[in-house]
Amino acid sequence: MLPINYVLYSDTKRKLLLKPIKTLACNPMLNKIKPFSILHLPPNRLIKQQQNKITCNSHSLLYLQVQNPLRNFSTSIIRKASWQDDVADRYTRLNRFQQYQQYDYYNNNHRSSDSLGKLTIIGLAAMTGIFMTSNLLFEYVPPFTYFRNKPKDLVYTILGINIAIFGLWQSPRLVPFLQKYMLLQKGQLMNKWSLITSAFSHQEFWHLGMNMLALWSFGTTLATMLGSANFLSLYMNSAIAGSLFSLWYPVLARIFTVSPSLGASSALFGVFGCFSYLIPNAKILLFIFPVPGGAWVAFLASIVWNATGCVLRWGSFDYAAHLGGSAIGVLYGWLIQKKIEEKRNRLNKRWSESLSTSSRWF
Repeated sequence: MLPINYVLYSDTKRKLLLKPIKTLACNPMLNKIKPFSILHLPPNRLIKQQQNKITCNSHSLLYLQVQNPLRNFSTSIIRKASWQDDVADRYTRLNRFQQYQQYDYYNNNHRSSDSLGKLTIIGLAAMTGIFMTSNLLFEYVPPFTYFRNKPKDLVYTILGINIAIFGLWQSPRLVPFLQKYMLLQKGQLMNKWSLITSAFSHQEFWHLGMNMLALWSFGTTLATMLGSANFLSLYMNSAIAGSLFSLWYPVLARIFTVSPSLGASSALFGVFGCFSYLIPNAKILLFIFPVPGGAWVAFLASIVWNATGCVLRWGSFDYAAHLGGSAIGVLYGWLIQKKIEEKRNRLNKRWSESLSTSSRWF
Protein backbone atom coordinates (compact mmCIF):
# COMPACT_ATOMS: atom_id res chain seq x y z
CA MET A 1 0.00 0.00 0.00
CA LEU A 2 1.17 3.51 -0.77
CA PRO A 3 0.47 6.55 1.40
CA ILE A 4 -0.71 9.76 -0.22
CA ASN A 5 0.56 13.02 1.28
CA TYR A 6 -2.01 15.71 1.98
CA VAL A 7 -1.75 19.34 3.02
CA LEU A 8 -4.25 22.02 3.91
CA TYR A 9 -4.79 24.98 1.61
CA SER A 10 -7.30 27.77 1.35
CA ASP A 11 -9.32 28.38 -1.80
CA THR A 12 -10.60 31.74 -3.05
CA LYS A 13 -13.51 31.57 -0.58
CA ARG A 14 -11.03 30.97 2.26
CA LYS A 15 -12.47 27.52 2.90
CA LEU A 16 -9.96 25.07 4.30
CA LEU A 17 -9.58 21.96 2.17
CA LEU A 18 -7.28 18.96 2.31
CA LYS A 19 -5.59 18.07 -1.00
CA PRO A 20 -2.87 15.70 -2.16
CA ILE A 21 -0.06 17.76 -3.64
CA LYS A 22 3.33 17.32 -5.24
CA THR A 23 4.53 20.81 -4.37
CA LEU A 24 3.30 23.39 -1.89
CA ALA A 25 4.21 27.05 -1.78
CA CYS A 26 3.26 30.28 -0.08
CA ASN A 27 1.30 32.87 -1.99
CA PRO A 28 3.43 36.01 -2.29
CA MET A 29 0.38 38.00 -3.42
CA LEU A 30 -1.38 37.46 -0.10
CA ASN A 31 1.39 37.74 2.44
CA LYS A 32 4.27 39.23 0.41
CA ILE A 33 6.74 36.62 1.53
CA LYS A 34 9.33 34.75 -0.47
CA PRO A 35 7.93 31.55 -2.02
CA PHE A 36 9.40 28.21 -1.07
CA SER A 37 8.72 24.63 -2.11
CA ILE A 38 8.88 21.22 -0.47
CA LEU A 39 8.89 18.20 -2.76
CA HIS A 40 7.51 14.77 -1.80
CA LEU A 41 7.72 15.38 1.94
CA PRO A 42 5.46 13.44 4.33
CA PRO A 43 3.96 15.34 7.28
CA ASN A 44 6.71 14.45 9.76
CA ARG A 45 9.28 15.93 7.34
CA LEU A 46 7.17 19.08 7.08
CA ILE A 47 7.44 19.43 10.84
CA LYS A 48 11.23 19.15 10.60
CA GLN A 49 11.19 21.92 8.01
CA GLN A 50 9.18 24.07 10.42
CA GLN A 51 11.75 23.42 13.12
CA ASN A 52 14.29 24.94 10.74
CA LYS A 53 12.18 28.12 10.82
CA ILE A 54 10.68 27.59 7.37
CA THR A 55 7.18 28.66 8.36
CA CYS A 56 4.16 29.84 6.45
CA ASN A 57 0.68 30.96 7.39
CA SER A 58 -1.57 28.00 6.54
CA HIS A 59 -4.16 30.31 4.96
CA SER A 60 -1.68 31.09 2.20
CA LEU A 61 -1.01 27.49 1.18
CA LEU A 62 -2.01 27.05 -2.43
CA TYR A 63 -2.76 23.94 -4.45
CA LEU A 64 -0.28 23.62 -7.32
CA GLN A 65 -0.35 20.07 -8.71
CA VAL A 66 -1.88 16.72 -7.81
CA GLN A 67 0.57 14.03 -6.79
CA ASN A 68 -0.27 11.64 -9.62
CA PRO A 69 1.66 12.86 -12.68
CA LEU A 70 -0.53 10.83 -15.04
CA ARG A 71 -3.49 13.17 -14.71
CA ASN A 72 -4.28 16.72 -13.67
CA PHE A 73 -7.60 17.74 -12.16
CA SER A 74 -8.95 21.23 -11.75
CA THR A 75 -9.22 22.49 -8.18
CA SER A 76 -12.96 23.02 -8.61
CA ILE A 77 -13.58 19.33 -9.39
CA ILE A 78 -11.11 17.56 -7.14
CA ARG A 79 -12.37 18.58 -3.72
CA LYS A 80 -10.94 15.97 -1.40
CA ALA A 81 -12.51 16.68 1.94
CA SER A 82 -14.14 19.54 3.69
CA TRP A 83 -13.38 19.74 7.37
CA GLN A 84 -15.36 20.72 10.42
CA ASP A 85 -14.13 23.86 12.11
CA ASP A 86 -12.46 22.14 15.07
CA VAL A 87 -10.68 19.60 12.85
CA ALA A 88 -9.56 22.23 10.35
CA ASP A 89 -8.31 24.45 13.16
CA ARG A 90 -6.28 21.58 14.62
CA TYR A 91 -4.51 20.97 11.30
CA THR A 92 -4.08 24.70 10.72
CA ARG A 93 -2.22 25.01 14.00
CA LEU A 94 -0.23 21.91 13.18
CA ASN A 95 1.09 23.48 9.99
CA ARG A 96 2.18 26.52 11.95
CA PHE A 97 3.57 25.18 15.22
CA GLN A 98 5.37 21.90 15.77
CA GLN A 99 4.80 22.20 19.52
CA TYR A 100 1.04 22.08 18.99
CA GLN A 101 1.43 18.74 17.20
CA GLN A 102 3.10 17.22 20.25
CA TYR A 103 0.47 18.60 22.63
CA ASP A 104 -2.36 17.48 20.39
CA TYR A 105 -1.00 13.96 20.10
CA TYR A 106 -0.38 13.33 23.76
CA ASN A 107 -3.40 15.11 25.23
CA ASN A 108 -6.13 15.57 22.63
CA ASN A 109 -5.98 12.36 20.60
CA HIS A 110 -8.67 10.47 22.51
CA ARG A 111 -11.30 10.93 19.78
CA SER A 112 -9.11 9.30 17.14
CA SER A 113 -8.17 6.51 19.56
CA ASP A 114 -11.82 5.81 20.34
CA SER A 115 -12.67 5.69 16.63
CA LEU A 116 -9.69 3.45 15.95
CA GLY A 117 -10.73 1.09 18.74
CA LYS A 118 -14.22 0.74 17.28
CA LEU A 119 -12.78 0.28 13.81
CA THR A 120 -10.47 -2.44 15.12
CA ILE A 121 -13.39 -4.34 16.65
CA ILE A 122 -15.27 -4.10 13.35
CA GLY A 123 -12.20 -5.30 11.44
CA LEU A 124 -11.58 -8.28 13.73
CA ALA A 125 -15.25 -9.24 13.58
CA ALA A 126 -15.15 -9.07 9.78
CA MET A 127 -12.01 -11.22 9.68
CA THR A 128 -13.62 -13.83 11.94
CA GLY A 129 -16.78 -13.87 9.84
CA ILE A 130 -14.82 -14.27 6.60
CA PHE A 131 -12.75 -17.09 8.06
CA MET A 132 -15.80 -18.96 9.38
CA THR A 133 -18.18 -18.51 6.44
CA SER A 134 -16.00 -18.58 3.31
CA ASN A 135 -16.63 -22.27 2.63
CA LEU A 136 -20.40 -21.82 3.05
CA LEU A 137 -20.38 -18.88 0.63
CA PHE A 138 -18.75 -20.92 -2.12
CA GLU A 139 -21.05 -23.84 -1.40
CA TYR A 140 -24.44 -22.12 -1.43
CA VAL A 141 -24.30 -18.41 -2.37
CA PRO A 142 -24.16 -17.21 -5.99
CA PRO A 143 -22.00 -15.90 -7.62
CA PHE A 144 -19.42 -17.49 -5.32
CA THR A 145 -20.65 -20.95 -6.32
CA TYR A 146 -19.39 -20.31 -9.85
CA PHE A 147 -15.82 -20.02 -8.56
CA ARG A 148 -15.98 -23.06 -6.28
CA ASN A 149 -14.08 -25.26 -8.71
CA LYS A 150 -12.49 -22.43 -10.71
CA PRO A 151 -9.83 -20.86 -8.47
CA LYS A 152 -7.91 -19.29 -11.35
CA ASP A 153 -11.05 -17.52 -12.54
CA LEU A 154 -11.40 -16.09 -9.02
CA VAL A 155 -7.88 -14.66 -9.23
CA TYR A 156 -8.60 -13.16 -12.65
CA THR A 157 -11.80 -11.62 -11.27
CA ILE A 158 -9.91 -9.97 -8.41
CA LEU A 159 -7.40 -8.70 -10.95
CA GLY A 160 -10.22 -7.30 -13.09
CA ILE A 161 -11.82 -5.52 -10.12
CA ASN A 162 -8.52 -3.78 -9.37
CA ILE A 163 -8.17 -2.67 -12.99
CA ALA A 164 -11.77 -1.43 -13.08
CA ILE A 165 -11.34 0.69 -9.95
CA PHE A 166 -8.12 2.12 -11.37
CA GLY A 167 -10.19 3.16 -14.38
CA LEU A 168 -12.74 4.85 -12.12
CA TRP A 169 -9.97 7.00 -10.62
CA GLN A 170 -9.44 8.52 -14.06
CA SER A 171 -12.89 10.14 -13.93
CA PRO A 172 -12.80 13.47 -12.03
CA ARG A 173 -16.52 13.25 -11.24
CA LEU A 174 -15.99 10.05 -9.24
CA VAL A 175 -13.00 11.29 -7.25
CA PRO A 176 -14.95 12.54 -4.17
CA PHE A 177 -16.77 9.20 -3.86
CA LEU A 178 -13.58 7.20 -4.32
CA GLN A 179 -11.73 9.31 -1.77
CA LYS A 180 -14.42 8.64 0.80
CA TYR A 181 -14.71 4.88 0.31
CA MET A 182 -11.55 3.69 -1.49
CA LEU A 183 -8.80 5.31 0.61
CA LEU A 184 -7.66 4.17 4.04
CA GLN A 185 -7.93 7.47 5.87
CA LYS A 186 -6.23 8.31 9.16
CA GLY A 187 -7.40 10.40 12.09
CA GLN A 188 -10.91 11.84 12.02
CA LEU A 189 -11.71 10.59 8.50
CA MET A 190 -11.50 6.84 9.20
CA ASN A 191 -14.10 4.75 7.36
CA LYS A 192 -14.92 1.13 8.16
CA TRP A 193 -15.49 0.18 4.52
CA SER A 194 -12.03 1.33 3.52
CA LEU A 195 -10.49 -1.46 5.62
CA ILE A 196 -11.12 -3.72 2.63
CA THR A 197 -12.00 -1.41 -0.27
CA SER A 198 -8.64 0.38 -0.12
CA ALA A 199 -6.98 -2.94 -1.01
CA PHE A 200 -8.69 -2.84 -4.43
CA SER A 201 -7.76 0.78 -5.14
CA HIS A 202 -4.80 2.08 -7.16
CA GLN A 203 -4.21 5.58 -8.49
CA GLU A 204 -0.97 5.10 -10.39
CA PHE A 205 -0.35 2.74 -13.28
CA TRP A 206 3.03 1.44 -12.07
CA HIS A 207 1.53 0.63 -8.65
CA LEU A 208 -1.33 -1.28 -10.27
CA GLY A 209 1.00 -3.07 -12.68
CA MET A 210 3.43 -4.28 -10.01
CA ASN A 211 0.68 -5.53 -7.71
CA MET A 212 -1.28 -7.28 -10.43
CA LEU A 213 1.87 -8.97 -11.72
CA ALA A 214 2.49 -10.32 -8.21
CA LEU A 215 -1.14 -11.44 -7.92
CA TRP A 216 -0.96 -13.28 -11.21
CA SER A 217 2.42 -14.85 -10.38
CA PHE A 218 1.64 -16.19 -6.90
CA GLY A 219 -2.14 -16.03 -6.75
CA THR A 220 -2.96 -18.48 -9.52
CA THR A 221 -0.67 -21.16 -8.08
CA LEU A 222 -1.76 -20.66 -4.47
CA ALA A 223 -5.47 -20.51 -5.33
CA THR A 224 -5.16 -23.84 -7.14
CA MET A 225 -3.50 -25.34 -4.05
CA LEU A 226 -5.89 -23.93 -1.43
CA GLY A 227 -9.14 -23.80 -3.34
CA SER A 228 -11.26 -20.74 -4.03
CA ALA A 229 -12.79 -20.41 -0.55
CA ASN A 230 -9.52 -20.57 1.36
CA PHE A 231 -7.76 -18.26 -1.09
CA LEU A 232 -10.43 -15.56 -0.90
CA SER A 233 -10.46 -15.82 2.89
CA LEU A 234 -6.67 -15.39 2.94
CA TYR A 235 -6.78 -12.46 0.52
CA MET A 236 -9.53 -10.53 2.30
CA ASN A 237 -8.22 -11.09 5.83
CA SER A 238 -4.69 -10.11 4.80
CA ALA A 239 -6.09 -6.87 3.38
CA ILE A 240 -8.04 -6.09 6.56
CA ALA A 241 -5.11 -6.95 8.82
CA GLY A 242 -2.84 -4.75 6.73
CA SER A 243 -5.28 -1.85 7.08
CA LEU A 244 -5.44 -2.29 10.87
CA PHE A 245 -1.64 -2.41 11.13
CA SER A 246 -1.46 0.74 9.01
CA LEU A 247 -3.90 2.56 11.30
CA TRP A 248 -2.29 1.45 14.56
CA TYR A 249 1.34 1.96 13.55
CA PRO A 250 1.43 5.79 13.82
CA VAL A 251 -0.44 5.60 17.14
CA LEU A 252 1.93 3.09 18.71
CA ALA A 253 5.02 4.72 17.21
CA ARG A 254 3.77 8.19 18.26
CA ILE A 255 4.08 9.52 14.74
CA PHE A 256 1.67 12.09 13.37
CA THR A 257 0.37 11.42 9.88
CA VAL A 258 -2.72 12.33 7.88
CA SER A 259 -1.54 10.40 4.83
CA PRO A 260 -4.14 7.88 3.64
CA SER A 261 -2.99 4.73 1.89
CA LEU A 262 -4.27 2.41 -0.81
CA GLY A 263 -3.23 -0.62 -2.81
CA ALA A 264 -3.37 -4.41 -2.80
CA SER A 265 0.14 -4.97 -1.45
CA SER A 266 -1.01 -5.94 2.07
CA ALA A 267 -3.19 -8.70 0.60
CA LEU A 268 -0.38 -9.73 -1.75
CA PHE A 269 2.13 -9.98 1.08
CA GLY A 270 -0.37 -12.30 2.73
CA VAL A 271 -0.52 -14.39 -0.43
CA PHE A 272 3.27 -14.41 -0.69
CA GLY A 273 3.66 -15.30 2.99
CA CYS A 274 1.31 -18.28 2.72
CA PHE A 275 2.91 -19.39 -0.54
CA SER A 276 6.44 -19.26 0.85
CA TYR A 277 5.41 -21.07 4.05
CA LEU A 278 3.83 -23.95 2.14
CA ILE A 279 6.46 -24.09 -0.63
CA PRO A 280 9.62 -22.74 1.05
CA ASN A 281 12.02 -24.00 -1.62
CA ALA A 282 10.11 -22.64 -4.61
CA LYS A 283 12.30 -20.72 -7.05
CA ILE A 284 11.60 -16.98 -7.09
CA LEU A 285 12.58 -14.50 -9.77
CA LEU A 286 13.03 -10.81 -9.05
CA PHE A 287 12.17 -9.58 -12.53
CA ILE A 288 14.65 -11.79 -14.45
CA PHE A 289 17.09 -12.45 -11.60
CA PRO A 290 16.74 -15.62 -9.47
CA VAL A 291 16.55 -15.08 -5.70
CA PRO A 292 18.95 -17.44 -3.89
CA GLY A 293 17.49 -19.59 -1.13
CA GLY A 294 13.97 -19.96 -2.47
CA ALA A 295 10.63 -18.42 -1.55
CA TRP A 296 10.99 -18.57 2.23
CA VAL A 297 14.33 -16.75 2.21
CA ALA A 298 12.83 -14.08 -0.05
CA PHE A 299 9.87 -13.73 2.30
CA LEU A 300 12.10 -13.34 5.36
CA ALA A 301 14.08 -10.70 3.47
CA SER A 302 10.83 -8.82 2.80
CA ILE A 303 10.00 -8.93 6.52
CA VAL A 304 13.38 -7.38 7.35
CA TRP A 305 12.88 -4.74 4.65
CA ASN A 306 9.39 -3.80 5.89
CA ALA A 307 10.40 -3.78 9.56
CA THR A 308 13.37 -1.55 8.76
CA GLY A 309 11.08 0.73 6.76
CA CYS A 310 8.79 1.10 9.78
CA VAL A 311 11.77 2.18 11.89
CA LEU A 312 13.56 4.44 9.41
CA ARG A 313 10.39 5.51 7.52
CA TRP A 314 12.12 5.81 4.17
CA GLY A 315 10.24 6.15 0.90
CA SER A 316 6.46 6.30 0.56
CA PHE A 317 5.46 2.68 1.21
CA ASP A 318 3.04 1.60 3.92
CA TYR A 319 5.44 -0.85 5.58
CA ALA A 320 3.12 -1.53 8.52
CA ALA A 321 0.38 -2.72 6.15
CA HIS A 322 2.87 -5.05 4.48
CA LEU A 323 3.76 -6.57 7.86
CA GLY A 324 0.10 -7.03 8.74
CA GLY A 325 -0.60 -8.90 5.53
CA SER A 326 2.56 -10.98 5.96
CA ALA A 327 1.51 -12.04 9.46
CA ILE A 328 -1.87 -13.28 8.23
CA GLY A 329 -0.21 -15.11 5.35
CA VAL A 330 2.11 -17.03 7.68
CA LEU A 331 -0.81 -17.78 10.02
CA TYR A 332 -2.87 -19.21 7.17
CA GLY A 333 0.12 -21.19 5.95
CA TRP A 334 0.59 -22.68 9.42
CA LEU A 335 -3.11 -23.58 9.74
CA ILE A 336 -3.23 -25.16 6.29
CA GLN A 337 -0.02 -27.09 6.90
CA LYS A 338 -1.45 -28.34 10.18
CA LYS A 339 -4.63 -29.54 8.44
CA ILE A 340 -2.56 -31.29 5.78
CA GLU A 341 -0.53 -33.11 8.43
CA GLU A 342 -3.66 -34.12 10.35
CA LYS A 343 -5.24 -35.46 7.17
CA ARG A 344 -2.04 -37.33 6.30
CA ASN A 345 -1.94 -38.88 9.77
CA ARG A 346 -5.56 -40.00 9.50
CA LEU A 347 -4.90 -41.58 6.10
CA ASN A 348 -1.79 -43.34 7.41
CA LYS A 349 -3.75 -44.62 10.39
CA ARG A 350 -6.53 -45.96 8.17
CA TRP A 351 -3.98 -47.54 5.86
CA SER A 352 -2.25 -49.23 8.78
CA GLU A 353 -5.57 -50.49 10.16
CA SER A 354 -6.61 -51.83 6.76
CA LEU A 355 -3.28 -53.65 6.39
CA SER A 356 -3.55 -55.21 9.83
CA THR A 357 -7.13 -56.31 9.15
CA SER A 358 -6.28 -57.86 5.78
CA SER A 359 -3.27 -59.71 7.24
CA ARG A 360 -5.56 -61.64 9.58
CA TRP A 361 -7.11 -63.44 6.62
CA PHE A 362 -3.81 -65.00 5.58
